Amino acid sequence: MVTFSNVEAALDQLNQKTPALLASSLLIGGWCALIYYRALAKAENPDFPAPVPESAERLQSNDLDFTNVWSGDFFDALPDFVVYPPKGSPYLEIKGIRLGFAQAPEALDPEEAFKKSRKLRTQAGTKFAILDPVRLYRGKLALMQKGRGKANDPFHLQIAATYARFELAEGIKKHSIKPTESTKRRVENLKAEMKALAPELLKK
Repeated sequence: MVTFSNVEAALDQLNQKTPALLASSLLIGGWCALIYYRALAKAENPDFPAPVPESAERLQSNDLDFTNVWSGDFFDALPDFVVYPPKGSPYLEIKGIRLGFAQAPEALDPEEAFKKSRKLRTQAGTKFAILDPVRLYRGKLALMQKGRGKANDPFHLQIAATYARFELAEGIKKHSIKPTESTKRRVENLKAEMKALAPELLKK
């Protein structure tokens, strides 16, 4: 079973082996959503509770998916982690997690998304970037509307919507407690992103 510990260990390994590539990578997909799920569960905010999964499978994802980078660069940098299955194409696997790469994810400009990403750290201190919740929501919604969604996508969509609203509410709260130009800009930027990409998230 792949856990958050596996994911962090894989990111730490990537940072050790190829730090420059990891620094340019943007984490998207299932584990991006589940990282937001963990943050909601930790916050325990009654107004924005972590969505309840219908089964334990919804809290699982076997792949770490990245964009804003080329898969070939990772294969060249990590030859010891290439798996050659009896059938199908070679793939990369670290700490039991398969690495995936998307050059043009649904409804997403990788370069712009990387600039707007959220920066996090593993417990060991490895820095990594994840897709912001509004673009995660928009991407999942686009896949589902086109009939290309996976079983976990409705749960991930719910997580992204909840976290986007939580993030805005926290920004507003912080600005109300201690108003600064920085907190004002953050709230304005969060509202602008929602209005432009997913205006329905601004509705209660």
